[in-house]
Amino acid sequence: MKFAKSAAGLCLMLAVAGCAGPSVAVTPDENLTVEQRAETPSASGAAGYGTQRVWASGLSVVVSAPRSLAPSETAIPKARRTAVFTITVYNGSKAPYLPSQLSVRATADGEPAAELVDSVQGLNGLAAAVAELPPGRDTQLQLAFAVPESPVRMQLTIQPGGQGQDAPTVFEGQA
Repeated sequence: MKFAKSAAGLCLMLAVAGCAGPSVAVTPDENLTVEQRAETPSASGAAGYGTQRVWASGLSVVVSAPRSLAPSETAIPKARRTAVFTITVYNGSKAPYLPSQLSVRATADGEPAAELVDSVQGLNGLAAAVAELPPGRDTQLQLAFAVPESPVRMQLTIQPGGQGQDAPTVFEGQA
């Protein structure tokens, strides 16, 4: 029965995604799995943290609200504060997906924010996402960005096939 609900939800999601263009926003429902969430288009074009974006291929992404973290002494680049995001990637396509293909660019108050690698704290960056993601599965990536000490407005621009390959989607909020 659970499989039937999941399959029905996935079919509905893919049908709506196919009609919606390159990507659409989805407002998460904590009681549903990623593939079961209903679609609600974003009015502004930018998605808030916790919103799911689905591309026509079936690939979807949810970006968590950031958590602030003091980087270790070995972090690259050096920074006083980092904004750490959990990016959940669900492969709703029929082919395996390499999460390392994901293009993620960040800005803090309109200025580029450098991805921070801090292996001491388990933040190894997007380049460490080497495992293939089979169809119907999801994975979580932890990405960190160097940000000023005071709160900033952040935007994460994500493209699943790499820069210039798929329509970009923007997630934004306070960090």
